[in-house]
Amino acid sequence: MGKYSIALQMFQELTAKEQARFLEAVADNKSVAHNGSHDLEETILKHNHTSTGDRPPCPHCGSEIVKKNGRLKGRQRYQCKTCGSYFVITSSSILYASKKDPSTWEKFMECMMDKFSLRKSAARCGISVPTAFIWRQKILGGLQKIHESVVLKGVVQTDETFFPVSYKGNHTKSKFKMPRRSHKRGLDTHVRGISRQKACVTCSVTSDGHSIGMISNLGRPNAKTLGAVLNGKVEEGSIFVTDGLTEYSKIAKTNGLTHIRIPKGQHTNGIFNIQTVNAYHKELKRLVLKAFSGVATKYLNNYVVFHNFVNFAKHSFSEKLDILVEHTFSTPLLEKCKEISVRPAIPLPLAA
Repeated sequence: MGKYSIALQMFQELTAKEQARFLEAVADNKSVAHNGSHDLEETILKHNHTSTGDRPPCPHCGSEIVKKNGRLKGRQRYQCKTCGSYFVITSSSILYASKKDPSTWEKFMECMMDKFSLRKSAARCGISVPTAFIWRQKILGGLQKIHESVVLKGVVQTDETFFPVSYKGNHTKSKFKMPRRSHKRGLDTHVRGISRQKACVTCSVTSDGHSIGMISNLGRPNAKTLGAVLNGKVEEGSIFVTDGLTEYSKIAKTNGLTHIRIPKGQHTNGIFNIQTVNAYHKELKRLVLKAFSGVATKYLNNYVVFHNFVNFAKHSFSEKLDILVEHTFSTPLLEKCKEISVRPAIPLPLAA
């Protein structure tokens, strides 16, 4: 009973979230932490291999004519017969040129799932805060690959929400020039209502935990900007539930959808409503404005996808962590650190 009492006392000292995660891991017969046990080489080859099945394509030219060429620091080395380049399994992954081992990256992804701040994540993983920021953006950039493949079907609720355009960040050492006067801390915008000082984020959700969302334009949307986000992302024949914005009728017609409009001043139309997407917006703003204290507009799409994955998808914590780790390690990511900081200040799918 002594060991049982000690274990029970340790369990009771955990937070409610930590207790839930522990019980979930026991029920699923999974370890709470990965502890670096992830078979990196097998994971990458599973998702990214040539027709031979046991080697990756060349990360430099994309050729599948690749041969094995010894080992480098314990990892299989390859040579491309087309361009002659040498590479290893991680040359096309997020671990390229990283000085940290995969277990540190896994620990960082767990911190992300827990929505820890950059400082707290950096301290836990033994990295600097700037490195933690770069890692977060690289991982979220990989999640965009999942977002690109999502197609919604069934009853699809769609609406837009707005965020003040933010140029948050230290620009004193860059060539960036502020297009307007800086807002004082705590001030939303200098213009009341919807204006081009606000980024319109167009979102669509289903009740089974699937969602899409991204910045469509500045200010009020129109059929063209909405179409840049929604066209081809909702399966033909689905029920398209929106508010009274007339532009959605054009989107429904273009994509072959049954359009249900919620009249202005009402909350339902028969059995249909847009309460799920409204709740989605509420949690998105809580994540961006509260948990992360606001983010620069250039990175906002990444956090929308993060919200889709962490808050809205219907998987357990451990399942989401497994998906995030496997997808991050297996998705080709060669974006350099300096390329992240020079992304467009306002990422629009169409030219402004």
